[in-house]
Amino acid sequence: MKKNWLWLSCPFLLSLWACSQRSANDVPPVKVGRPLAPNVGLDAHGPDLFDDVTAASGVDFTYRNGEEVKPPHLSILESLGGGAALIDYDGDGLLDLFLAGGGYFAGEENKEIRGHPCRLFKNLGDLKFRDVTQEAGLDGLDSGQPWFYTHGAAVADYDRDGWPDLLVTGWGRIALFQNVADGKGGRRFQDASANAGLDRDISWATSAAWADLDSDGWPDPYVCQYVDWSFNNHPTDCDYDGKTRDVCPPKRFQGLPHKVYRNNTDGSFTDVSVEAGLLKGGNGSKGLGVISVDVNLDGKPDIYVANDTVLNFLYVNQSTPGKIRFREQGLMAGVAGDGSGNPQGSMGVDVGDPDGRGLPALWVTNYENELHALYRNVCDKDRVLFIFHTPASGIAAIGQKYVGWGTGFLDIDHHGWEDLFIANGHAIRYPTGAPRQQKPVLLRNQAGKFVDITKRGGAYFQRAHLARGAALGDLDNDGRIDIVVSHMNEPVAILRNVAPKENHWIGVELAPAEKADVVGARIVLEAGGRRQTRFAKGGGSYASAPDRRSVFGLGKAERIDSLRVIWPDGKQQVWTGLEIDRYHRLAQKEKH
Repeated sequence: MKKNWLWLSCPFLLSLWACSQRSANDVPPVKVGRPLAPNVGLDAHGPDLFDDVTAASGVDFTYRNGEEVKPPHLSILESLGGGAALIDYDGDGLLDLFLAGGGYFAGEENKEIRGHPCRLFKNLGDLKFRDVTQEAGLDGLDSGQPWFYTHGAAVADYDRDGWPDLLVTGWGRIALFQNVADGKGGRRFQDASANAGLDRDISWATSAAWADLDSDGWPDPYVCQYVDWSFNNHPTDCDYDGKTRDVCPPKRFQGLPHKVYRNNTDGSFTDVSVEAGLLKGGNGSKGLGVISVDVNLDGKPDIYVANDTVLNFLYVNQSTPGKIRFREQGLMAGVAGDGSGNPQGSMGVDVGDPDGRGLPALWVTNYENELHALYRNVCDKDRVLFIFHTPASGIAAIGQKYVGWGTGFLDIDHHGWEDLFIANGHAIRYPTGAPRQQKPVLLRNQAGKFVDITKRGGAYFQRAHLARGAALGDLDNDGRIDIVVSHMNEPVAILRNVAPKENHWIGVELAPAEKADVVGARIVLEAGGRRQTRFAKGGGSYASAPDRRSVFGLGKAERIDSLRVIWPDGKQQVWTGLEIDRYHRLAQKEKH
């Protein structure tokens, strides 16, 4: 233990050791050069960066959690809220929007848990949407069953037919929707849960992430579960001010075991959670957010889980084709808790390269009186290690009064560095240390150091919200990343990125050979004297599915030198001469 403690406590020595151990076959170290663009105009003052276009978008929908019931249950189920998924379900090149609906209470004593319908909005262009829920087959489940109480969604092409499918999570079950032809030249969804074997053995699913975990080309789902709550286990003696009854904290409940399913390649899945090495439930498993990415660059996607009030998981992938296997290393890797290794109330997650080193950093939003966590990657292929980097990054300056949920990296104005967005809102009904409704946060990345530019966000950022899930993506294909935020009992918000078009950009969509899953790939861009890296990932944010295209800000650079893709199978391709200020679909050479 002393040896391990020494490694975790000496970040400088750790960094030197890790860097010295990196393989010569990896991407070379980051080039030191001038920034791609100065930070002119994006200080705390200036024009708004986002415009709330919800009213004109055609998206009129609210996630409801059932808290209106009288007398109030004040159940922990009411705390989690829901998310949003960006999915081009009809292949027209525009991201459509799926929104979880939540639920309500009915029946005797209002203790029957039921679901509000989810919604699918088709993107018509120019951030205009139309509700296509019914025509797309998402107005209910198989055999006319109503929706269950839903939280989140994850997107992947699980059957490798070239069309994205949808996995929806919630209370008591999950549902898998296969994207199929509608017989009229369009697309629709059909409930494939029963045939897939995914309609059973789920108690309370929150977030999910897809990735090809065993390197057979087929995406496998990892599903977070939360805590063992029901109306048979519903304490009513919790308060935070000594007198006012409120929602009980997760510490009052046992955690539920998470699930990982192997894709059998025939439309069905097998629960392999036990043999894969997932930890059991109890006090150590209360999952809210999850992301899949290759943290140690060995070609295998790993799983990082944000747990609530208990240590976070980092499942390092040790799978072989046909056999999914993990080794949990969160504590030893330094990503299980805060800078001292203490557990936190973690919700949202993302992965980026905010300091331009070419290594995936893990980012986690946390609870009130806790610092959000930015973990700096100092991994090599044989040892997985991170450093708690929040204070050094400047992020700690925003304080500890937020309860953070949906989140994501984005280069707001294409200056060449990944900024951060955080959606906030309290988890309990009557908080004493911070308001229930909270403003979002926008952080500007200045060459690896973050500053708060929330005042530049626009009107939405100046109001408090009860936010949960957030999906980041380019809704109008102009290269600027827009934001969709799901709230509790407040209409969803569509935020259009209106940052000045002073810098150049290039966007990338990866198309792996034989329609295989792409999670675990890396994209390395050389331009303007610097190198930038993006990582293909599954899951992320909170209960949401963001745009899977990668956008690189080029600053004032008017050309790129090269763009290299390291595919999950380790093969590499290099493109040069790609036109800037547009998207490119990069296809992997077919395997022989």
